[in-house]
Amino acid sequence: MPQKTKSIRMARNERRRKIRNSPDRRLRIVAKLRRLVGVMIIVVSVLTITINGPKINANSISEFMSYFWAGIDDAQEGTYIEYKSQNSSVVKPFNQGVVIADNDSMSILTSGGVRLKTNLGYTSPAILTSERYVLAYDKNGNQAVLTSNVAEASRQKTESSILAAALGETGDYALITNESGYKTAVTVYTSGGKQRFKWSSPDYYFISCAISPDGTKIAIASFGSTEEAKLEGKLFLRDLSNENNIKEVLLESTVPLAVGFLDNSSVAVIGDYSTSIINQKGQIVDQLTYTADDLNAFAFAENELAIAVRSYSSTARTEVYIMGSHGISKNTLEISQEIQAMDYDGSKIAVLTSSGLTVYNSSMRALWRNESAVGAGAINLANDGGVWLIYSKQAEHVSTSSDTSEDLKS
Repeated sequence: MPQKTKSIRMARNERRRKIRNSPDRRLRIVAKLRRLVGVMIIVVSVLTITINGPKINANSISEFMSYFWAGIDDAQEGTYIEYKSQNSSVVKPFNQGVVIADNDSMSILTSGGVRLKTNLGYTSPAILTSERYVLAYDKNGNQAVLTSNVAEASRQKTESSILAAALGETGDYALITNESGYKTAVTVYTSGGKQRFKWSSPDYYFISCAISPDGTKIAIASFGSTEEAKLEGKLFLRDLSNENNIKEVLLESTVPLAVGFLDNSSVAVIGDYSTSIINQKGQIVDQLTYTADDLNAFAFAENELAIAVRSYSSTARTEVYIMGSHGISKNTLEISQEIQAMDYDGSKIAVLTSSGLTVYNSSMRALWRNESAVGAGAINLANDGGVWLIYSKQAEHVSTSSDTSEDLKS
C-alpha cells in the first residue's frame, strides 16, 4: 500500500519572507502590491471611522451598501433611470444621471441606482450643478447644501432669505440674499462652507452672479434706479482674493436675467433686450440685440454660450447663435420651430422642439435626430455624445445608435 506523501506546513511569516525574496520578479511585485493595498485599506478605514463614527448606524450602513452596489451596477452603462416625482420636485441632469430634489430630500441617481441621498426640508427647492458638484438651496428660504456625487460637502443657514445662487467649478458657491437694511447682499463660501467674501449693497438689487472657472473672481448682474428714476442695469466684477472692485459696467436700460463666465476674464450678461460679451477691462466686445420676449433659450459651455432668439425670417421661427470671448460666431442655426429645451457642450448643440430632438455640431450641421424625445422637460448632452432626456418620472439616454434615432450625417 503506497504511503501518503508527507507535507511540511510552513509558517506564515516564513512563507511571506520567501515570496518577498523570490527570484521570480512577478511574485515580488505581487507581494509589494498586496502589502500596499492592505496598508491603504487600514488607513482609509481608520479615517472613515474617525470622521464619521458618530454618524454610523444601521440606516447609514444600509445606505452605504446601496451606494456601493449602485456604483458596481453603474459600471454597466444603462439607458433608463426611474424615480418618484412629487409636485414640488426639481429634476436636473448631472454627470451620467440626474439629481432630483423635493421638499424632504435630494437624491443623485444613475442607471445603477442611488448614488447619494441627503435630507433637505425645503419649501421651494432649487438645484444648480457643475461637473463635480450639486448645490441645492431653498428659494426664499434660508438653507443650502453642497454635495459631490458621493458625499455631502457643506451646509449653510443664512439669516436672510435666499433669492438666487451660483456654483463654481471649484466647489465654491455664492448666495444672493434679501439682506435687512440693504437692497441685497451676495456671500461666497468655500466648498467646505467657510465664508470667503460678502458684499451688501444699499443701491442695487443683485439678480444673478457667477464665479470664474479658477475661483478668483465673481461677476454680479444687478439693476437699480438713477437720479432721474430710470431703470439702470449694471455689471460688477469683483476680485475674491482682496475684495477689490475690478470694473463696473453700465448696461443702460437692459435688465439682466443671468450672467456667466466664458473664461477667467470674459463674461456674458443675458438681458431682456440684449446679450453682451464683456472683457475684464469693462469693454463690451460684442452684443446681440433682440426685442422684448424674443429670448427663447440659452446654454453655457466652456468658453462659449449658445443663445436662441425668435426669428422673423420667412423660413425660420428660431435662430441659434454661438457667442464666445471673441464675440458672435458667423455660423447661425435656423430652426423652423420654437425651442423647448437646448444644451451645448462646446462641440455639439442639442435642440428639443415639438417634433423631437436634433443634435448638431458646432458648425450647425445636423448629426442625428430622435423623434421619440417629444415631451421631455429637459435635455443634457452626455460625455459619450448621446443625450439624456428628462421626463417627470424617468430619464432616458438616447444616441445616434438608438433604435428610435435617425442618422443625418451625409
